[in-house]
Order: sequence, then C-alpha cells, then structure tokens
Amino acid sequence: MTEAEAKLQGYFEQLMVFVENTSKSSEDSILLAGAMMSVSRILYYDNLNKEQAKHIMEQNTFDFVELIKPTIHWGKYGKIL
Repeated sequence: MTEAEAKLQGYFEQLMVFVENTSKSSEDSILLAGAMMSVSRILYYDNLNKEQAKHIMEQNTFDFVELIKPTIHWGKYGKIL
C-alpha cells in the first residue's frame, strides 16, 4: 500500500465513523454523502486543472447515483413508490 493509499483509507475510515456518529437515518446519511461530494467538487476544481476535475466529478457522480439508486424510490413508509 502506498502512502497516498494509506492516507485515503484513513480519511475514508474517519468519514465513516463521522457518519455512524451523526446520522440518525438513511436520509441523513445520503444528505451527508451529498455534502461530501460538494466539498470534493470545490477541492477538485481548486486544486486540479478543469479537465481533471471534470473527469473525477463525472466518475464520482456516476458512482454515487449507482449507490443510491435502490433508495431513490423508497417512500417514508418503507414502500417502493
């Protein structure tokens, strides 16, 4: 494992602990994930060239949408709408 990979794993674990300690519901967790994506967008565009930032954001957005697809149509009463 490279130093960068080890740092990334550490950050990931810290964020997951934060989610576990602050989220009260699935909706909270998804909203928190969206906030994290917003922060990443700001950081990408501030620190990478425009093409690199766009590529990373497109890939991450696709991954996020794939992750939440099963929850998108889930109603507050536990039924698929």
